[in-house]
Amino acid sequence: MSTLKIISLGGFANVTKNMFVYETPQDILIVDCGVGFPEEEMLGVDLVIPDISYLKDKKQKIRGIILSHGHDDHIGGLPYILPQLPQVPVFGPKWAIALASSKLEEFKVPAKLEEIGEGRKITLGGFSIEFIKVTHSIPDTLHLIIKTPVGTIYHAADFKLDLKPVMGEATNQQKIITVGKQGVLCLLSDSLRAEVPGFTPPEEKLEEMFEKEIASCSGKFFVTTMSSNLSRLKQAIDVSLRHGRKIVPVGRSIEKNLEIAQRLNYLRYPPGVFVPRKSINQFSPTALSLLVAGSQAQLGSALDRIVSGESENIKIKPGDKVIFSTDYIPGNETAIYSLIDNIYRLGGEVVYQDIHDNVHVSGHGSQGDLGKLMKMVNPKFFLPIGGNFRHMAAYQRLAASLGFAKEKVLLPDGGQIVEFFENGQVGISQKIETRQVLIDALGVGDVGEIVLRDRQVLAEEGIVITVLPIDQGTHELVGDPEIVTRGFIYIRENLEFLHQTKSKIRQTVKNARARRLDYRLIRRDVQETLEKFFYSSTGRRPMVLPVIIEV
Repeated sequence: MSTLKIISLGGFANVTKNMFVYETPQDILIVDCGVGFPEEEMLGVDLVIPDISYLKDKKQKIRGIILSHGHDDHIGGLPYILPQLPQVPVFGPKWAIALASSKLEEFKVPAKLEEIGEGRKITLGGFSIEFIKVTHSIPDTLHLIIKTPVGTIYHAADFKLDLKPVMGEATNQQKIITVGKQGVLCLLSDSLRAEVPGFTPPEEKLEEMFEKEIASCSGKFFVTTMSSNLSRLKQAIDVSLRHGRKIVPVGRSIEKNLEIAQRLNYLRYPPGVFVPRKSINQFSPTALSLLVAGSQAQLGSALDRIVSGESENIKIKPGDKVIFSTDYIPGNETAIYSLIDNIYRLGGEVVYQDIHDNVHVSGHGSQGDLGKLMKMVNPKFFLPIGGNFRHMAAYQRLAASLGFAKEKVLLPDGGQIVEFFENGQVGISQKIETRQVLIDALGVGDVGEIVLRDRQVLAEEGIVITVLPIDQGTHELVGDPEIVTRGFIYIRENLEFLHQTKSKIRQTVKNARARRLDYRLIRRDVQETLEKFFYSSTGRRPMVLPVIIEV
């Protein structure tokens, strides 16, 4: 009997780390390869990528990876995952392939990249795939019609039904209706805004906001948004040019993406429009608009460096205005608010979504968009993706309100597998492991829960290092132990506490020697004794590291 498994390697009920596996007994097709972003407690972690352990013994079945669009939560994992899946071809729309190519070149990762789009049909093993152009907050976004041995799957990653997009063409709704009439087994649909009534506003609405805000700006005009959000950047540029301002790209990702966009003719502007940041002092503040990377307040980003005063020639001063035209990625709110506070401290004005309703429009469809797609596709089953579980549950309620049977909306969680059978049945079966694979600098997966827990303890409780000089022959403590603390208490200003600590160490070493002459035993006993002593004395649990030096 033919079967089809659908698996989310980033985990169902997860907004980011988009990476979906379509598996038959003979073939595997992968859709998207995205990254996630570290949660607040993931100290020092840069990115989170999907766990591809499930694919390790199935590489010979993988026929290709298809990218739906170019946002990082759909393509950002390629430089880390492709080296583990060599020779797997990657297909995607023009802008996604351009961004992916740039990332892979930076990481020196070879890859077979091929551009696809509406009107193209490809066959990968037992899968036949066609594409429908849709609107999102980024050009060249596609939905996938995947014909499988058990039926047709409609894969609808991020989208909204924008009738007047800033770039590209409107969603091809007629083609969606045609596909729906031909019969669809399951619709996988974006569900992130399933709780929001109505239709998501069109992108063009933001041009009014830019016009209003730039007209009242008496200094430099800063705009920060996702660097891949080309239509938003275009709107900011067009409005700035109408007000006689030059454009200054600031930040590696913004600079690179604008260069790619001009090279591929997504953006067309005459010479002299863009000014390098090193030349901005040649212009008055009212003659400049700055497009700045770092809308999520990432540490070390261009905007973060400007606000902290680390940028040599770009300063925020009274009269300047900063527009945050972006959604807050969950977990980044605290850092963004702190950055906004500091901009105000510098005398700048800030326009952001908490105080201005029209500063950002989502690229994700609301209930009106989602419901219309449901009706056009009219599938036998629904599988909400791209949202947390509350969004998936809201999608189920929305489907029920439109007359679809509630049980037809599948709600897998985490690593659960959705399996379709040739006889028309469907089930949510066993779970695969979908652990957090963490990217820390150049390390991939070498930072795990234990390391994160250690970092959390260091950040919250501090560290105490005890250096124990021990005689090689007698294994006795020679002289006073040396005690070094960081982030705990300044122990040398607490002499009584210092004496008590040293006394505890001496007695512990003596007791350990009486039992067995083993350095591991001595280290363990000293660590446990001091941890208990510190907690009973201070209520804190610093990390204790005993170091033995033979003398």
